Amino acid sequence: MKIFFLIQFIVLLTFALSIKGDCQIYSNMVEGTNRIFTYRDEAGAYQLLRTETVPSGLTLHMFCHGGDVIEYQCQDNGQFTTPFPMRCSKPMVANAKPVRDNECAGQMYSIGHQINGAHLELFRSCYDARNGRVLYAESDVYYKSYFPRRPFVDVTTDEIVTPAEGTSYIKRNIYSVFCSILGDKQDYWRSPYDLIINRGHLVASADFLFVDQMSSTFRYINFVPQCKSINDGNWEKIERWVRSQIPRSSPFHIKTGGIDVLNLADVNGYDRPVYLYNSKLPVPQWIYKVVRDVASGKRIYVFLSFNSVFQKNPPSVPAFCQAVSCPFYLSQDSKNGYIFCCNPEKFPY
Repeated sequence: MKIFFLIQFIVLLTFALSIKGDCQIYSNMVEGTNRIFTYRDEAGAYQLLRTETVPSGLTLHMFCHGGDVIEYQCQDNGQFTTPFPMRCSKPMVANAKPVRDNECAGQMYSIGHQINGAHLELFRSCYDARNGRVLYAESDVYYKSYFPRRPFVDVTTDEIVTPAEGTSYIKRNIYSVFCSILGDKQDYWRSPYDLIINRGHLVASADFLFVDQMSSTFRYINFVPQCKSINDGNWEKIERWVRSQIPRSSPFHIKTGGIDVLNLADVNGYDRPVYLYNSKLPVPQWIYKVVRDVASGKRIYVFLSFNSVFQKNPPSVPAFCQAVSCPFYLSQDSKNGYIFCCNPEKFPY
């Protein structure tokens, strides 16, 4: 009987060893590497790696500036031929390329890397230059089991947003704008040192895995003015929850944007639209997130956030949202954000 079990164990072990093992990219490997993770598809074209698992036999082409590329192959034993992490002195940075997109009411930009004459896309941003407003941004978001440290990078204007528009997000400048629009005695923003509204990512940096991809989200054509406590509160909970639902087998496509302009009563009781730079860079009244399952092609969730901490009472459901139950619990208050979930099939954005 013991011999039988021994033979059975050997057979199972031999079978296990014969199975090719994928290579896992771990957090320390990501955080220590500033090269661009790419591979060649079946047609020989370069593609950006978006997942933490690399199939056995696949070769990674790790790019830096000036044709500096190193190849790493995933071996059958689950190890790469060259150990990670790997750095270079001149890492590549993503750029914004104007592209045609009939769904964008402004100019659509594709943010990605230029490699061997091809533009490899990470996400898209629909920008209305006339009003200094990002209408929406969208990207595919893949499963990941860990979240590397977010890099510290400078925010880029892409020579699309003016420096003056960029500095409009500085808190003392927002305070001055509030006083100018609403009156010197307005009490929404009581001090130039307060931080109430800041740069809200549309495509979240945490939606990406690798350092260069996270860094690519720090650009003004990916920001809208968003109330900080809402961004840090219910909105972050929504982003985390959505990422937790992504299957290993296929990504979600996530589109995030702003709707309407926030109106606040001035010192005389008249409603005034709030813009951070002259009549440009409006504070959106609503911020939405549409989640689509790429495998089925169906929209599965729509989250809608009321972008104001100044109104204490819950807002009414807007006409463009057919309210449905949210898939998980969210506290409802002005500090963390009033959230509606909308029927994905009826949502017009």
